[in-house]
Amino acid sequence: MIHILKNRLNIVKNRPIASITIIEDSRKKRFSVFNIVASYRMLFDRATKEKGNLQPYLQQLSRYDAREIKEFEDAISLSEDIAIKALKTGMMSSVGVAEIRKKIVKFLSPEQTKAHGRLIDRDDAESCGLTIEKVNIDNKMWDPAYELYIRLNTFVSSQVAKCIESRQHSYVANLSKKP
Repeated sequence: MIHILKNRLNIVKNRPIASITIIEDSRKKRFSVFNIVASYRMLFDRATKEKGNLQPYLQQLSRYDAREIKEFEDAISLSEDIAIKALKTGMMSSVGVAEIRKKIVKFLSPEQTKAHGRLIDRDDAESCGLTIEKVNIDNKMWDPAYELYIRLNTFVSSQVAKCIESRQHSYVANLSKKP
């Protein structure tokens, strides 16, 4: 969970910017939306360049739904847009949108941040020019932050794939269920 405040960033616990849980054969599987889209594009590109037997590509592509891929592309774009706009309204208000994107690019895709869960730690955030406040465990902020974390973790682990909220807006991406 990342709290972006007016002039500082509090990192409590985080998930990848865009991930999804798919229920397949009664088993939950968590995937990076970025990787689902990238694998679809790779297979599609290979299929369009293939001069011989297309059957293996068509068989693999049949596991994808083009409508879902479009939704995933939109989710990736939305996650990026939310991150940039949140930073633009606070600690990076004097920085242009393109410059903010450039500063946080390593958090927007797994190409640079390859670790499991794409952790955004304090050092990484500071290296991007973000102002980080270290909050001691005995700070009164931890009780409501932990309660919020437990509620959101339960919510995104069982009912939705992604939940993004602000004071004015709420967005959820539902779990995708495969037959």
